[in-house]
Amino acid sequence: MENLRRLGGEAGVLAAIATAWLFLGFVVLFPSAGLNLVDQANPHRYLPFIARHSLMFWMVNILGALVAGLMSAVLYMALHDRFKDDSPASARIGSFAGTMGAAAFAAAALVRHTGFGWLSTIYATNGVGAAHAFYAVSTVAASLVGLGNVMAGLGILLFGRVMQRHQRYNSLGYLSVVAGTVMVLAGFVTHPFSFAVSAFSVMVWLTRTALTLRAEAGPALFRWGSAKSRANGRAQRRVA
Repeated sequence: MENLRRLGGEAGVLAAIATAWLFLGFVVLFPSAGLNLVDQANPHRYLPFIARHSLMFWMVNILGALVAGLMSAVLYMALHDRFKDDSPASARIGSFAGTMGAAAFAAAALVRHTGFGWLSTIYATNGVGAAHAFYAVSTVAASLVGLGNVMAGLGILLFGRVMQRHQRYNSLGYLSVVAGTVMVLAGFVTHPFSFAVSAFSVMVWLTRTALTLRAEAGPALFRWGSAKSRANGRAQRRVA
């Protein structure tokens, strides 16, 4: 039988991994391929880079940003399911804010993927027009990321307030206050340093929250090894 809390815990781990992959993509993979962090705001460097490394761009943007947004939405819904009986209003508002933030992150990933991908194909024939359109797409994507940071940060802050009342989640509640505050501030400050700090904070929060929720929810959803050992055990007992 499906268990939302169990699914949320496992989705949160995937969201943390995807966020780490996104961060490494922007900070390590792209610079190693010739595009440093500063040049990612320059259409005359970024668009030709996408044309040359379209697979890398797809892997970082889709497997990183899009997957992180979608999986974190499941975690927020699972947290609502966990705390809805103790603090129904805070849990509902926190889940709504967090899910809205996750949707904004996913939308920003799709805007970047579709917009930049299309512009990279026309840059060779119309570089000036593509450059102007690049700034427009970048503004939309940055606005969605800012909205995602603010809404997800508010959701994390609300859940942190609720978590502080529970012994199992008490320390996680304080971590949530720190991570939520950093994310809200990052929504208003566009700078590589704020991006790095907010990305690291959300990675730690996603991992810790997902593992705590997962440990409380019970057995794992996928139990290939244990299922095989139980089947072998039953077979051996039948032979005996």
